[in-house]
Amino acid sequence: MFSDTSLSRAERIGIAILVGIGAAALSYITLTMYPQFAARDYTYQWRAAHALLAGQNPYYVIRPAGPYPFEEYYFYPLPAALITLPFSWLRPVPSSAVFVGMTSGILAYAVTRDGFRGLLILAGVPYLSAVVLGQLTPLILAAAFLPAFQWAYAAKPTIAAALFAARPSLRGAALAVMLIVVSLVVLPHWPLDWLHVLRNTPHHRAPVMRPFGFIILLALLRWRTPEGRLLAVMAVAPQVFYFYDQLPLALVARTGRQLLLLAAASWVAWAITWMSCTHKPACVEFGEPWIVPLLYLPALVLVLSRPNTGSTPQWVERMAGRVSATVRRRTDRPAPGGAASSPLV
Repeated sequence: MFSDTSLSRAERIGIAILVGIGAAALSYITLTMYPQFAARDYTYQWRAAHALLAGQNPYYVIRPAGPYPFEEYYFYPLPAALITLPFSWLRPVPSSAVFVGMTSGILAYAVTRDGFRGLLILAGVPYLSAVVLGQLTPLILAAAFLPAFQWAYAAKPTIAAALFAARPSLRGAALAVMLIVVSLVVLPHWPLDWLHVLRNTPHHRAPVMRPFGFIILLALLRWRTPEGRLLAVMAVAPQVFYFYDQLPLALVARTGRQLLLLAAASWVAWAITWMSCTHKPACVEFGEPWIVPLLYLPALVLVLSRPNTGSTPQWVERMAGRVSATVRRRTDRPAPGGAASSPLV
């Protein structure tokens, strides 16, 4: 997808280690700069993991009890807590740094499968925002390249749905279901608890609900391309409008120049956000107005500039064929009284 010069597995592993160390250091340094924010967003995962270890329900014990990052409920599916569970023996800040380092290394290994160019994904604000906040999106994005990691899709199903639409994989779906089954064994009624707390989420909205966000649905005109499907599903997926949830938009790019374009647009959005923010560094609401025009619309332009051609797995084509045949049969069915129904023109 980003092909230039191919790299050996050893070279990719070396790059992954270097990126992982750098990401871990960046995470640790930025977290210690603002100790009042603990481990930022990663704090929710750390607390949820500790609740599970104590035999408690994270959706019950994590309640609004102070300023960020203690002001909200636990809004993640339980598989997210299970993924971070192996890192929970550390204190929150080093735990976040280690987790970010490992997931960034996995992402670096994934995107270098066709050469160095894929590393430009790491140059955009969405990736760096995920690093600073301790988010799961780098791991979710890596799973799009590495099917063996697609169990991680269960941790963030809204964003994962867009990646699955772009690159459908029965194996990936099975791995995600397996992690969900494990989570149900750990806490059988967590889906109901999760849906209950989601009623209180203030930040998760779909881009189509933002001003001019409906324009993104024009990506459906390129539904045969992976990028068109990715963008269309992202348009309707609830997400936080603060860069990190938009990391999968990097997959719309097919060249290094396009990756640089998307990265540059994200930096423009971040610069406007930072300059207008009146209570730094908590600037989520100041970034929201710029996500659609400066992240989604450039991606849409790239998608619409391509023909609607592409290949999908055979099982997807068969499913689409069955749906199409069913629709045709119902359309061609004679109307009551023996007259054929008239098609709408």
